[in-house]
Amino acid sequence: MTFRRRWRIPRGGVLGLARWRPSAALCGLAVVVVVASTADVLAVGPLRRWDQHVMLGLDGLRATGWPHVAWRMIVVGGQFWLVGSLVMIAAVVAAWRRRDLLLVAAVGGWLAVTSALVWLFKQALGRTPPGSGGDLLFAAGQSFPSGHAALGAACLLVSATLVQGDGGRYLVGAAHVLAVGVAAATVALGYHWPSDAIAGWALGLGLGLLGRAIVARLGQRRNGPWR
Repeated sequence: MTFRRRWRIPRGGVLGLARWRPSAALCGLAVVVVVASTADVLAVGPLRRWDQHVMLGLDGLRATGWPHVAWRMIVVGGQFWLVGSLVMIAAVVAAWRRRDLLLVAAVGGWLAVTSALVWLFKQALGRTPPGSGGDLLFAAGQSFPSGHAALGAACLLVSATLVQGDGGRYLVGAAHVLAVGVAAATVALGYHWPSDAIAGWALGLGLGLLGRAIVARLGQRRNGPWR
């Protein structure tokens, strides 16, 4: 089975996304959600008002007891030291099998750019977290978007792609499910506003699809079997 057939790489298009309809649709969805949630937060729209109602109400929203333990276990899936290491290990193993060091360099560059973009986004809005007791923008906070949700979604998706390629639908699907779980966990634990988690997940999804397309592009360059 050739690498092209295993990974189902489309011909043409920008990094193969133009004719890769499911990924193109997901990428479009991610862009829309990031833009819409950011605009809502800046304009104090319905989503931001809902944030405040949910997180700053009479009791707020914070899991306790066994649910707290469960959410703490799930949120680890968005720890950068863990998922960042995971994606680089997956890249090294894949590159060793393919005898293609460019794969490691490409994934490393993608990871550096991804983490930098998330950090810059946080700095630009400066939103304070729910634990501060208020919802302020441009106040040196780092709540929007959720880094756990963004980096978890991006790194888990690329890691799953590196391990089994586009043909590993179950593994990629599991990565999507865990990414959503991480986003929900940041809210349940009181780390982030709901809009932080939504924007973070969408940003991570878009960046993860970009990373996945880069990996597929490299596979298109070298069409040997993936062993």
